[in-house]
Amino acid sequence: MTITKSVFYVSEAATLLNCAPYCIYQLIRSGQLKAYKNPGGRAWLIPEQSIRDYIESRIHLDDCGG
Repeated sequence: MTITKSVFYVSEAATLLNCAPYCIYQLIRSGQLKAYKNPGGRAWLIPEQSIRDYIESRIHLDDCGG
């Protein structure tokens, strides 16, 4: 996968992870996906590395049968 941005909105992350935006909010709330809001901002911003880390953690779970 080639990623060309460094920060993503929830809808963009949902597209990358092939899930609904609602799932992204759940991942953020549970701490599985690191995200932040700019001061005074309303939108969650998700760093590229956070998405990569989440994908990597899912791969390791799948390898272990989790």
